[in-house]
Amino acid sequence: MSPSHNALTFVAKGAPILEILMTPSRTIRRAHVVYVVLLAGLLAPALLRAQGRIEGQIVNGTIQRPVGNQKVLLLSPRQGMQQIAEVSTDASGHFAFTQNGIDPASFYLLQANFQGVPYHVPVQFGSTGTATVNLPVFDSTRDPSSLRVRSLRVLVGAERQKIRVQEEYELENSSQPEHTYANPDGTFVFHLSPQANEPKVTVTALMNMALPQAPEHGKSSGDYKIRYAMKPGTTALTVSYDADYSTAQFSFSDRTPFPIEHAEMFVIPASLKVDSKDFKPAGTDTANNIQFQKFEAGSLPRGAALEARLSGEAAVTPLPEDNSAQGTVKPVPNSMTRLGIPLFICFLLILLWALGIRVSKEWSRWKDHQAASPARKQLEAKTDALFNSLADLDELFATGKIEKKKYWKERLELKAKLMALLKKGPPLHLEPYATRRNPR
Repeated sequence: MSPSHNALTFVAKGAPILEILMTPSRTIRRAHVVYVVLLAGLLAPALLRAQGRIEGQIVNGTIQRPVGNQKVLLLSPRQGMQQIAEVSTDASGHFAFTQNGIDPASFYLLQANFQGVPYHVPVQFGSTGTATVNLPVFDSTRDPSSLRVRSLRVLVGAERQKIRVQEEYELENSSQPEHTYANPDGTFVFHLSPQANEPKVTVTALMNMALPQAPEHGKSSGDYKIRYAMKPGTTALTVSYDADYSTAQFSFSDRTPFPIEHAEMFVIPASLKVDSKDFKPAGTDTANNIQFQKFEAGSLPRGAALEARLSGEAAVTPLPEDNSAQGTVKPVPNSMTRLGIPLFICFLLILLWALGIRVSKEWSRWKDHQAASPARKQLEAKTDALFNSLADLDELFATGKIEKKKYWKERLELKAKLMALLKKGPPLHLEPYATRRNPR
């Protein structure tokens, strides 16, 4: 948070200017003192945070050597992955961001584009406002021999006239020495049934965030591909699509260019008939009061087809959505918080002293407010709750924890509820919305 924003916030929260001018001279001096103290308390944490520094090294993990003359980008996810700064590594692969305005309380990502592949790493600051970050990169290869599907989980649910399919792949790149698999012709190629609609593909990446991918049509009908580079280690990939089930029959078909160690299929409702030479029955189970069938398939060679024919009456009631591919974002604690606690306590004591003076001078107004009708209090409580919901929603969007479409939909709904609520009752003395977005 910049100092200018804090200053504007304080003005929004302060007493009306005419009221200060009409007070006795001693009160004016006291108000000025309180203003200066509070403004200093608000600006001090921001000034401390402005001294952030980020340094580190880029090493080629394939040959275990530093990468010199490599551009490193500092990105701010809260601002839509906006580039904040750019530096280059020296001959030993070291780099440092020393620009003013780097806030240790904010969340940043470092990005290095090496051999056409973007690599990212989050920045975590220490208590002194300094972060040391090492960013590994790898040589790229077009050889897919080191990739395999450790597990495949297929979820099939028939509902009325359609059937939903979600395929969850756990891909492993076990190359030694470590390489990133990158191929302009496609890194992951898959085949879908002719009944399938256009698929959606997501890859679970840094901090367990689901990144949408753009599937492209392959050479043959039903073939699709994506170009996401498979870095060393495990990559979680999800393919989801709908298909027509008006005939009460569906043929599942898929194949990948990688060997599959183990595959499972879960079918809802459990009354559906499944014929497959690949999947073998493994019993039934219940989750969330919904019974399903389970099937398993053993090790499959590279390029082998997975097929199953499903038939029977679909479920009448809507099936629950499976959000396992969306992932969650876990906040990383920042050690700057430990430094901010003593500052916050000092500021809180000053604020309580200033509020005590204010309350003592406006005791009568406070008593009138306490005597307000229960209906007015209830209206104020509901209004405040809606404002807080708006502030929380904006914070989730700023940190990338909610999709843009869902964010605008929920924000418009909250604003509509707020306007309807304000029209019902008498005018309220509301705190400016900008001040509600500041941490309390």
